[in-house]
Amino acid sequence: MRTITPTAVWPLLLRRFAARHWLLAPGGSALLVLILALGVAVFVSVRLANRAAVSSFSHFTDTLTGESDWIIRAPAGDLPVSVLSELRQQLGSAPVHLIPVVETTAAPADPAPGQPPLFRLLGIDLVSLANLDFQQEIGAGFFQSDTDPEAGFWDLFRQGPRAWASPAAGIQPGDTVTLIINGEPRALPIAGLIPSAAERPQPPAELLILDLPHLQQLAGRNGRLDRIEFVVEPGFNASARRAELGRQLQAWSSDGTRWVVDTPGSSRETAATMTEAFRLNLTILSLIALVVGLYLIFQALDGAVTRRRGEIATLRSLGVSPASIQRAWLVEAALLGLVGGALGLLLGWAGAQVSVRAVGETVNALYFTTTVQAAHLTTTETLIGLLLGLVAALVAGWAPARSAARTPPAQVLVRAGEADPGPRLLRHWPAALCLLVLAAALTRLPPVHLGPGVRFPLAGYAAAFLGILGMGVVSAACLPRIGAWLRRLRPDSPSLAVGASQLRRPSGRHRLAVAALLAAFAMSGGMASMVASFETTVRGWIEQSLRADLYISSQGSRSASTDARIAEPVWRALLHHPAVREGNVLAGDRIELNGLRTTLTATDLATAVYRNHASWVQPPTDEAIWDRTRNADLALVSESFTERFQLRRGDTVLLPTPAGPQSLRIAGVYADYGNEQGSLMIDRAHYVAWFGETAVANVALNLREGFAAEAVRAELMAAHPGLLIYTNSNLRAEVLRVFRQTFAITYALEIIAVIVALIGLALTLISVLWERRDELATLRAIGFTRPQIARATATEGGAIALAAAAGGTVLSLALGWLLITVINKQSFGWTLQSDWPWFSLAGFAAAVIGFGALVGYGVGHWAANLPSDREEA
Repeated sequence: MRTITPTAVWPLLLRRFAARHWLLAPGGSALLVLILALGVAVFVSVRLANRAAVSSFSHFTDTLTGESDWIIRAPAGDLPVSVLSELRQQLGSAPVHLIPVVETTAAPADPAPGQPPLFRLLGIDLVSLANLDFQQEIGAGFFQSDTDPEAGFWDLFRQGPRAWASPAAGIQPGDTVTLIINGEPRALPIAGLIPSAAERPQPPAELLILDLPHLQQLAGRNGRLDRIEFVVEPGFNASARRAELGRQLQAWSSDGTRWVVDTPGSSRETAATMTEAFRLNLTILSLIALVVGLYLIFQALDGAVTRRRGEIATLRSLGVSPASIQRAWLVEAALLGLVGGALGLLLGWAGAQVSVRAVGETVNALYFTTTVQAAHLTTTETLIGLLLGLVAALVAGWAPARSAARTPPAQVLVRAGEADPGPRLLRHWPAALCLLVLAAALTRLPPVHLGPGVRFPLAGYAAAFLGILGMGVVSAACLPRIGAWLRRLRPDSPSLAVGASQLRRPSGRHRLAVAALLAAFAMSGGMASMVASFETTVRGWIEQSLRADLYISSQGSRSASTDARIAEPVWRALLHHPAVREGNVLAGDRIELNGLRTTLTATDLATAVYRNHASWVQPPTDEAIWDRTRNADLALVSESFTERFQLRRGDTVLLPTPAGPQSLRIAGVYADYGNEQGSLMIDRAHYVAWFGETAVANVALNLREGFAAEAVRAELMAAHPGLLIYTNSNLRAEVLRVFRQTFAITYALEIIAVIVALIGLALTLISVLWERRDELATLRAIGFTRPQIARATATEGGAIALAAAAGGTVLSLALGWLLITVINKQSFGWTLQSDWPWFSLAGFAAAVIGFGALVGYGVGHWAANLPSDREEA
């Protein structure tokens, strides 16, 4: 017989062999595309949200100067303004511009609709800006008053602090904005709008520009700078001059003890690094739905092989080569992947507009200020989404394609035979046990270091993946035992007997349905265990740590990267209020140790709140830590600090300060679940001496007996409108709100995965019942009613869900332990108290089993009247 060439047979195969079946079952085809699209959409939406949150981190001086060549900042505290004259003398006549900068945040006292909730105030030497030859257009714009054309810059300067606003802020020249600066309301006139050039980034809505001395005055930072930026004049040999300047700045820095040299690009990289662990974990979690979808796509394509094996055998008999059939099948899978990927991109973009706010709020609360409100689909993200759908479909379709190619021509003689038991891997439970043992071994491996301070628990995630694979096979192997148990449960029930009989030798689709549902159940249950443990731990931490009656901060302190402070006169007035029995203040700053960002905090360690109420991981053994006359060389650190810097109690830390490096011995380790970058705590008396900073970040007040917290709070807010004041109960509720907000997106990801798995169960039952059309006709012939057939299928669906729920419950506890003690510890450095949500897991399992039976009943009711000679569903 002449063999048909692949070129001639391909159009026929795609049109008559593949497209015909998809068109005959448009509902099932659309459902399969939707399953793949959901998996791609969840991944794309999380990826877009992650990228948008990080990309919104702005180096605000780029708006005015373009990207600076070099930046120097103090490793801790501020740079003294005297550094400017020193650097100018060192550089001499070199064609380099020095731009001193002070940057801080402030909240509007009464924000108007559409205004940003937090402003970023940038103090810059506007005269220096005007001297930049290539920025004269922008610089000159500040020397023209939008409110008084006759007034020049010096007239405005002599009138006191005023600001230039972004055109996007909705603020007009001549307006006055009242901002909370250092805990006090300050009225700030708007002199004009920030000038911009077409080739420069447009100023973001939250940016306000002030002349440097004015912001130093407002923020109480006279004689101090945040950073100095260097711009090398363009022209001949600029690249070499830029490199030489970098080497000089490094040499003059005294090995990084005076200042740290970096670039705007490295600042953005630091922002990305800060959130790396959070974003990686969220991305991996987003792949759950796609993993479940892979099971279902494999199952659907494998079922299609069985349904079409007569046609495949006929094609083989007509001379179509196995390779042509396999390629046709892979092309069919690829088209499914491309269509599903394209739909997933649209759904993912829509989902990103919602998830970007959840991710942005978490980044705001834990890392740095971000004003991101929308996510944008780029060419790169489009290609990644399409490629993800394509690869997922090809991976899932490879084994069915191989099976189709191996279908012997003799299959044309029978339309249906014994159910295909599926790939050998799905039936080899000893190999599955080996996977579980390997997963357990992987939990003992350390994390992979992706960069300075960034640890990724690769072995932990591999253990989770292998655990899901192994437990899926083990649970599917239990189907025959479940079927036998069901037959003994009601031996007089024909429906139960028929449904249970299908489990005696379960098909590969039965096993895949168990594995898919188990994967979704286990990951959701594992996340529920981790979240419950986290919440229990945070509640205990709050109970132990938050003992004061009132907690006070500046109105602008709603973000992790805020610079809002409370000035000394204000916090001293709070401590001396007649209702206050005792109080404590907390100061702090972001610092750099060994090239890594962390937080320095300072408080009065002698107060009882830290001696008796802190949540200790390693309590201090040196009583000198509580005595400010003896603790100048001692410090306390958070648990995440010890993990990040690989230090323990008794080790030494070299703290950079404006007064020179200070050697500190770690006296104790405390728990802190609000900062994964770690915290180093010293006594505030030494902080004031070393840093010269008297403003504080927070105040905690204990009231005298007879004074109600709410009444004192109302009185203090009336006297100090620039303060944010919480009672003890209010603050605890706020901490828990931020905690639940952090995990809000994970709940949606879990629900999507379970929904996808239940849809897959419906597809499984539709597929197996389609193959058993003759059997259904026989049951009707011997007197089975439609409800009886539906109950038989409900037994089948319920048994699949029971196997998945039983194995999933065991695996969810194991995954919960893995997330709590391995992945969380390696990613964030926190030790959590285990709390297993038994009631929730039991309810979840019961719901899955119930929905499984319900889905089975619905499918059985639909399939009961299928004609045995119908071609496609």
